[in-house]
Amino acid sequence: MNNQENSSPCLLVAYVIAACVGNSWTQPVLPSGYNYDPPSGSTSTPCYCSWSCYNLMMACTYCQSSNGTEDLLTWPYFIQNCQTSYTDEYFPSGYTLLANETIPSWAALNPTNWTGQVWTYAQAYSNHQLGIADSVPSVSAVSTGSTGSTGSHSSDLGAIVGGTVGGAAFLLLLALGIYICKRRRYRRARTTPVVDVNKRLHPSWQMHNRQLSDQSTASVLQQSTLSPMTYYTGSTTRTVPSLNSSFPPTSFTSGTDPNSYNTSGAQPRAPIPII
Repeated sequence: MNNQENSSPCLLVAYVIAACVGNSWTQPVLPSGYNYDPPSGSTSTPCYCSWSCYNLMMACTYCQSSNGTEDLLTWPYFIQNCQTSYTDEYFPSGYTLLANETIPSWAALNPTNWTGQVWTYAQAYSNHQLGIADSVPSVSAVSTGSTGSTGSHSSDLGAIVGGTVGGAAFLLLLALGIYICKRRRYRRARTTPVVDVNKRLHPSWQMHNRQLSDQSTASVLQQSTLSPMTYYTGSTTRTVPSLNSSFPPTSFTSGTDPNSYNTSGAQPRAPIPII
């Protein structure tokens, strides 16, 4: 059950422990009837307390033991001196193994899944037979549950994309709202009703650009001097509301041009004969 580099569990456990202590560690040969010490004191590191360290160390013990499983330690006993945060990964993130060594899939399993929380050869060998690829620890390696596959911390891509799209949509709607608002104001400015000097609106009057015909005359005074004005159409007469002038009412005589405009207070001009 060596790894893909054909390194034995005893050599691999030395690589795992060494990753947290300057990449230097010697795993001694185990005399008959003995077992390896669990982490304690200065050896209670994230590497020593990891799943892979326990699994590889128990496999190394099993291979050298003449007593079978009697020399194996339970997972709870093995990690009794470890910080809780050190015991939830197959290999600690931020560390790597020398020589590009890899960890077999069975060694990356969570020890709580072993029967009685004790490493067993039968279960480990069964997992080895599945042909699952080895795990490759890296500076971003993290725990992935019972499978032991290599993972990495990553941001929730879906949330970022959603936030970006949502923000872009909001800006687009905001820009569209501003454009419609300005457009409406522009149209209103183009069709502003006529307002007399008393600030009264005449909704039915619209401002139009109009030039007097060559056969029409008009005399225009300042609004402050205007008094009541009569508009002649030829067949009917219409008096425009007073412009609050101080000038007294003045009578008017229609000209011969049916389209003429005469304003009170101005000297009447001789009508232009129609040819």
